[in-house]
Amino acid sequence: MRLCCGNGDRRQRGWEGAAITHLVEHLEQYLGPISGGWSRDADGRPAHAQVVKFDDGPLDGVVAYSTLGLSRCALAMPGRAPIRIELLMLVRRGHFERYIPSMMQQLAEEMIHEGRAPLRGEVIGPRGPLDPDTRLEAFLVYSPYYQPDGFAVCEDVDGPIIIANLVPLFPAEANFAATHGWEALEGLLVEHDPDVDDWLRPPLPVHNH
Repeated sequence: MRLCCGNGDRRQRGWEGAAITHLVEHLEQYLGPISGGWSRDADGRPAHAQVVKFDDGPLDGVVAYSTLGLSRCALAMPGRAPIRIELLMLVRRGHFERYIPSMMQQLAEEMIHEGRAPLRGEVIGPRGPLDPDTRLEAFLVYSPYYQPDGFAVCEDVDGPIIIANLVPLFPAEANFAATHGWEALEGLLVEHDPDVDDWLRPPLPVHNH
């Protein structure tokens, strides 16, 4: 396992063998077969991490997207050993899928450039609307919530790969997590059980707390 930094060689020679096959098998076991993928960024340049799509998973009407290759690099975590990570996003099939591959590639590139993995409960953003037709502007880095517990970690010969779920948030929800702690936001998510893969969902009632 190698530690990546922004200026170093981010490719791990030989990674594209049994390790990638095992990771694909792990993802497909829980998300269904890969139905598409993106290996280049919006400018046509090769991306350091692909984004793959799972269009026929166990959740009716929900499409899954995952990075594939971000875990080539071990990313630093404050006060902890470096970890390897892949990003997951779930969304209702249709209109709001259009920018997800480029968003996930951008987030993966930022993590590789910074050499740092986000902590569970960390909020990324707000940075403006995720799509012109939604008011969601941020992500909560969270554990997968629809899949069985075994999905959250993929074990290969180099150790664990953490599957980090990106939960879209409204600015008020992101600010609530910043001021009250992400555990308080988690409590509201559990209490109200919003359909977080629906980008037109109503915001959580954070102003009542």
